[in-house]
Amino acid sequence: MSTDASQNIGASTENLMRRALAAHTGGQSDEATALYRAVLARQPHNLFARHNLGMLEVGHGSPAAGMRRVRQAVAGTLDPRGTEGSAREVGLALARDDHLEAALPWLEQAHAETPADPTVSAALGRARPVPHLAPEVHDPGTGRVLLRPTPRESRAYVYAVDVVGTCNLRCPTCPVGNFPEATRPRGFMPLDVARRVVEKIAREAVCSRPEVWLFNWGEPLLHPDLPAIIETVNAHGLEAHLSTNLNVRRGLEAAIAAHPASLKISLSGFTQESYARTHTRGKLELVIENMERLRACIDRTGAPTVVWVGHHLYKGNLDQLDAVRAACARLGFAHRPIPAFYQPLEKLVGLIEGTVAADPILDELLEHPTDYARRFATARDPDYDCELRANQTAINFDGTVALCCSVYDAPNMLGVHFLDAPHTEIEARKYTHPFCRTCMSHGLQYAPLKLPDALADST
Repeated sequence: MSTDASQNIGASTENLMRRALAAHTGGQSDEATALYRAVLARQPHNLFARHNLGMLEVGHGSPAAGMRRVRQAVAGTLDPRGTEGSAREVGLALARDDHLEAALPWLEQAHAETPADPTVSAALGRARPVPHLAPEVHDPGTGRVLLRPTPRESRAYVYAVDVVGTCNLRCPTCPVGNFPEATRPRGFMPLDVARRVVEKIAREAVCSRPEVWLFNWGEPLLHPDLPAIIETVNAHGLEAHLSTNLNVRRGLEAAIAAHPASLKISLSGFTQESYARTHTRGKLELVIENMERLRACIDRTGAPTVVWVGHHLYKGNLDQLDAVRAACARLGFAHRPIPAFYQPLEKLVGLIEGTVAADPILDELLEHPTDYARRFATARDPDYDCELRANQTAINFDGTVALCCSVYDAPNMLGVHFLDAPHTEIEARKYTHPFCRTCMSHGLQYAPLKLPDALADST
């Protein structure tokens, strides 16, 4: 039933409020919203109506207006019944939109009110700062003190160890496929070097249990000693994570038998025609066969490996979304569709600055890189540090260290071997590298989103 404004003209405010409460408790949110607004048109300072309307708006896609109303009501009412649940709804709404820093005080309050609420506890766990990062850092490039964000990629410190410095595919959105002129050696990390790298990670203990990602730009399943490397990571009480295009016939079962913590499958199209355009040299039939083998191997060995499919979305494969989702559901793999992203950072900066020629693959992307770069520059909060330098170290197959996991070319390496430099020196080299200043000048740093003005005013 919809509310007819003409029916409200002759009704008393008390009657409107009773009807609003009945609709609210009965789950008729549109009806309740209209009635609460009718009450507020007559009594702008009715705190109970303002609070309840705010709660409805927060829960139904209008967090800015909703939080402003809730905050006003909480500040103005003396009736504790008028504030019950407000912190929970506001905190969860902010967390859903990835405004973790702004969500934190609301979630802390909600947790104090209802400590056993699992939804609040989970959101609070994501929003709390991590103990291994200082709350702020001086950035020599800009001369400013930046706040440290709550990490989004992982709450643990991350080491991206590219154990294979090459790939069997030539994907056009990846530098292995689109940046052949880059100065970058190719090869495999020797097993003894990999073991020493893991030993140093464990010894330095930047956080209680760092994550070890055995990939960056390369295909880890190509490494003949990958199972031994995974076992080394596990033996030191750390977590090993893999990302693969799954276009490799050998080594999959042995890698799973070594028990990596997770494995991401990089997938684009779900027909050979669309897949071959975006995973150049790839064979979809082999990927599907390997997905079946992977499921069988996990079932047979009882491996604890969590498998998820990073489904790269292009204009030409959107019609295959349901088919990929269904395949993942059948196999028990998580399905995470994500817009395809043009990399590396050097080429993205070149597109922005007009020094890199347009690539045909750009027309296939859901959003042109210069458009999302412009959106990033507007949306990201310049008061926060970049997570990719604050909470990650990227190590190449030869043991050298990159500025971050997003760069590819030789000028953006740090000029130091991971085994020869302590963590503090590597961090210092990151923060003084000139390409960080270039990246941040274009607003490309991996920083939290700014709160829209309306939300900022209400929190």
